[in-house]
Amino acid sequence: MRFRTVELEIVLPAVTQPAAVQGWGNVPWGALTQFPDNPESVETLRFSDAGYVDENHIPYPPYVTQALDLSRSLTLSADALGGSFSIGILTLANPDGVLDGLLQSRVNDHLPVTLREGERLWDTARQIWTDPASGSLRPVFAGLGKNWQPGLNSVSITLLDATYWLDGTVPVSVYGGTGRLDGDSNVVGRDIPRLRGTVCNVTPVLIDSSNYVYQLSDGPADVVALYEGGYAGIAFGGTVTDLYATSPDPGTYTVLSSSAGTWIRLGTKPVYGITVDAVGRFRSGAAPANVLDVLRQFLIEDMVMPSAYIDAAWTATSSLAPYAGGWFWDGSSSVTGRQAVSTLLSGLGVSLVPTRTGTLRPIRLQDPADAGDPVLTLTTDVISAISPVSLDSSLDPPTWRWRIGWQHNFTIQTSGSGLHPQASADRQSLIAESDRGAVWFDTTVKAQWRVPNDPALISTALANQADAVGIAHWHGSVWGKRRHLWAVDVPQSVALAVDLGDAVSLQAPVPGAKSAVPGIVVSEHVTSSGNTTTLTILV
Repeated sequence: MRFRTVELEIVLPAVTQPAAVQGWGNVPWGALTQFPDNPESVETLRFSDAGYVDENHIPYPPYVTQALDLSRSLTLSADALGGSFSIGILTLANPDGVLDGLLQSRVNDHLPVTLREGERLWDTARQIWTDPASGSLRPVFAGLGKNWQPGLNSVSITLLDATYWLDGTVPVSVYGGTGRLDGDSNVVGRDIPRLRGTVCNVTPVLIDSSNYVYQLSDGPADVVALYEGGYAGIAFGGTVTDLYATSPDPGTYTVLSSSAGTWIRLGTKPVYGITVDAVGRFRSGAAPANVLDVLRQFLIEDMVMPSAYIDAAWTATSSLAPYAGGWFWDGSSSVTGRQAVSTLLSGLGVSLVPTRTGTLRPIRLQDPADAGDPVLTLTTDVISAISPVSLDSSLDPPTWRWRIGWQHNFTIQTSGSGLHPQASADRQSLIAESDRGAVWFDTTVKAQWRVPNDPALISTALANQADAVGIAHWHGSVWGKRRHLWAVDVPQSVALAVDLGDAVSLQAPVPGAKSAVPGIVVSEHVTSSGNTTTLTILV
């Protein structure tokens, strides 16, 4: 007999005396009240759908009427922008208003919610069902709950997973316009730029037009090269600790780089636009080189996400996608965490997904044929229903050519009055296009299909050609052949044995799977109305 438990954290808000209360009758007139302020307190509510008592005799009364409606998935599209979400609804019974007091006095907005699943054990000797130890319960969902939504004899709570943190805008500082490093009147209210990792041909923000001062980042950075109209003719004049102490010599530039930011000052007014190639670090000094490592540090330091929401399997230096790169945000518009994730994971075939334990973990989609031994074998013994699912139109029919961008050019400069006459031909060629490209193609696929897919070049945060070539070939191996998606209904206890990205073996009475074929779990959908989970398998 299976059951689910729910634990919700709630808060009794702090009670602070709104004003001084004059003593009367028991203390001298004019004395302040002796009543203490009541600090905020956190409590945990425990419920279940079928009743449960743990080994410490803590009860979980059966108030849960709808335990979970949940969807999680990997990204399956040509641009492979990464990112996944899940959302659910938790409904509690409120017979005769037993929860009314909690609804009126407690707050549960964006506080932790944990759902676990267990199985009662049959005691043959006593002929009764016994409750298992709480340590044996398996996690189903962990995340946050939004505020109470009371109904007629019920209470609903919307569940949010860890990707909720990505919906917020990345905290930034803005220019005050008071002069010098705080910027002049031209940049008042503008966000300070942010540079993380390796970038090419970015335009720093001119913050002091009188002294030719530009800001490159809100953290430390190394200027690899500085160009005026595509020509590296301005000489490096050294690093300084005070940008305004001495003006740089004519024809040179100096750099001030610290945890507070990176600035460049020119000794001569430029005629053409200033751009730089640079490598940015975080304000803490952290300097991850690979894109996935940059994203991890970005979430912790720039998004101020608690590190507890980063899965333990996602280490500071990840081997999942060891590709050097980075990105530059110029401060012209606000950026959400979700936008930053999409930007950094674009084209890599990596999805950032919420785990069942409430953390975020990157998962790389694998070629089913190369995914290794299956974690689970799906046959008609456990499959109760199977149906086809349409692939995204960008992936079906198969793709005959993949073009993956690398060394993204943040400032496009074409020939004309904006280019320095001494800019080299190689530099002009580089800065005229937004991306360099690495290509995989298969003319056999093009010949087999009337209208095969041919996606446009995908911009990425990659810095090196070799990495882009490897990713282009990965796309070709996964999507350069006909793929199928199958929605498979299995018991919920079976579905908990696998997670997104796991390899499985599928054998079912459907075309292409009558004999066991390798597959990858790319999606799961759980509903409280049934005892099954729908797994979507890519074969």
